[in-house]
Amino acid sequence: MSGVWRYKASMLPRIHLVRSGRTKLDRAILTEQYRVLGQQIPLMYTLVFLDAVFLGFASYGSVSTRLSILAPILLGIAAATRSLLWVARRGDAIPSLRKIRRYLIGTVIAGALLSLAFGGWALLLFFEADLARRTCIALYIFIGAITCCYCLQTFPVAAWLVMGFGASPVILCLIASGDRFLIGLGINIILVSAVVLRMFGATHAGFVDVLASRAEMAAGQRRARLAEQRAHQLAYHDPLTGLPNRRALAEYLRSAEPHRFGLMLVDLDRFKSINDVHGHPIGDQLLRAVAGRLSWVVGEGGRSYRLGGDEFAITLPYDGDDLDRVRSVAHAIVREVARPFLIDERMHHIGASVGIALYPDDASDADTLMRRADVALYQAKEAGRGCYCAFASQMDAEIRRRSTIEAEMRDGLTQGLFYPRYQPIIDLRTGHVTGFELLARWRREDAEIGPDQFIPIAEECGLLNTLMLDLLDRACSETRDWTVPASIAINISPGQLRDDWLSHKILSVLARTGFPPQRLTVEITENALIVDAEKAHHAIESLKNQGVQLALDDFGTGYASIQHLRMLPFDKIKIDRSFVDSLNESTEKLRIVRAILGLAGTLELPVVAEGIETLETAEMLRSLGCAQGQGYLFGRPMDKEEVERWLADGVMPPAAEALIRRSGP
Repeated sequence: MSGVWRYKASMLPRIHLVRSGRTKLDRAILTEQYRVLGQQIPLMYTLVFLDAVFLGFASYGSVSTRLSILAPILLGIAAATRSLLWVARRGDAIPSLRKIRRYLIGTVIAGALLSLAFGGWALLLFFEADLARRTCIALYIFIGAITCCYCLQTFPVAAWLVMGFGASPVILCLIASGDRFLIGLGINIILVSAVVLRMFGATHAGFVDVLASRAEMAAGQRRARLAEQRAHQLAYHDPLTGLPNRRALAEYLRSAEPHRFGLMLVDLDRFKSINDVHGHPIGDQLLRAVAGRLSWVVGEGGRSYRLGGDEFAITLPYDGDDLDRVRSVAHAIVREVARPFLIDERMHHIGASVGIALYPDDASDADTLMRRADVALYQAKEAGRGCYCAFASQMDAEIRRRSTIEAEMRDGLTQGLFYPRYQPIIDLRTGHVTGFELLARWRREDAEIGPDQFIPIAEECGLLNTLMLDLLDRACSETRDWTVPASIAINISPGQLRDDWLSHKILSVLARTGFPPQRLTVEITENALIVDAEKAHHAIESLKNQGVQLALDDFGTGYASIQHLRMLPFDKIKIDRSFVDSLNESTEKLRIVRAILGLAGTLELPVVAEGIETLETAEMLRSLGCAQGQGYLFGRPMDKEEVERWLADGVMPPAAEALIRRSGP
């Protein structure tokens, strides 16, 4: 038996008069029960009070005064007190769950006590009444209990207690009375009560289902709102940096038109090389760090955007007399982005170019404003990067001119208007022609255009590879059968080296034309080694394996070091014309050229000097140990026929003959 009692005792803590409120559904049910009971309980107690008054009035004179008058008054006072208490709570906001549970537990206890009091009072009346009155008392109590149960149908625990404590004593007396009429009435009341309680149970289950459906619907609506917010976040914000994106910028440009503001486009310099060398995770961290600095510089007065890749934008409202604020922010952006970034214990150095366009001064619509800010950004890059540039009207004309040139270049490529010219490279010791540098020319409107006017545009619009391969194909076909097997040198830009298939394309041209790879020299600049040394190494290695020669062009103007010279198997070094020009008049240039020649001698690399225009410069370079030279002194870029005449006659250029005569063999 002790085990049974221990089991029953262990079950007691699990019995809850009201729900715990631990789940969302429980909390919703508790809140709704409180709300509904606040409306129903005052009505219930009013009906109970009236029921007690009528029963006391009907019993008056047949029972004692205490039972017919005093008892109804006391029960009425208790019912009125509870009713007023719930009426007073109607004006308050929905209380906390803890208070709701306390109120509901109080309702259960009060309902049990009042039901027990009514049931006891009815039982006392029942014993003092005759048969007819007993029937009336039973019906009064039963009707009152059913009424209370109806008002408490959302709170079934209280309803069952009311039925059990209020109606059960009288029902039991009916069954135990021995009178067949009263026994039948008692059984009938039991059956009706069972049906009513079952119906109330089903109603309560439906009540719970409705609340569950409502809670699920509310949860679905919350999920939909969250999904909508997330979709809006993804649609209008960059997921990497958290900044608003291009779409958000477009929305701002459309909505901010009544106000004056500056639009700044920011492009990161040297970011791609860091991203390629150190990987995308480092690049992503760098972009987040840049976004943080931009937001800090702009502050609360403006807004930063990430447009994609390494491109950002800034919008900055300003007053009509506060134009300098836009330029000062642009200057601060350039300065702050130029400061080193510490990522994964490594310092990374990048820069920023900024283009500025003002609304409405520079443009009156969003598309034009974006285009003119982009034009200003282009000019900032052209000025050397790491600076900012504000839009000016002449810039637009320049962009239109470049756009026209680009269109004409595309037509010119299909029509064969680009052709090669050959500038001789002379052995300064013997005066003989050792090779030619391939230079591009463009026949445009009956005029010959030099490469300085179209090569930068070709590189920007992605035509440089096509142009270079077309010129190389023509040059190989023209020079393959020359009587003197002179070499051909061709320039490769840093951007071209990013093409993983560059070496394959060049070797395909050589194979198709039958040009010996040993007669081709590929010239790359120092900057190509800085932008992407790994890709440069792979591309050059493929060419070197087939016998193609390699020259480091414009040496001294970039950032090459001995490490870079040793990293790739160069066959020669070319000194940039900026050091050769006025060599005999500049002590500083002479020191630089002597240092370059000394370094090349140590590495056993021959040196070619570009831009030789005077005999004195050629003599000085020869005396310093420079092996080869080229420039207008020895010959301007020539077409195929002029070169073939040179080679057929077997003569030296006149300037080369003069150099040998003056300096000796």
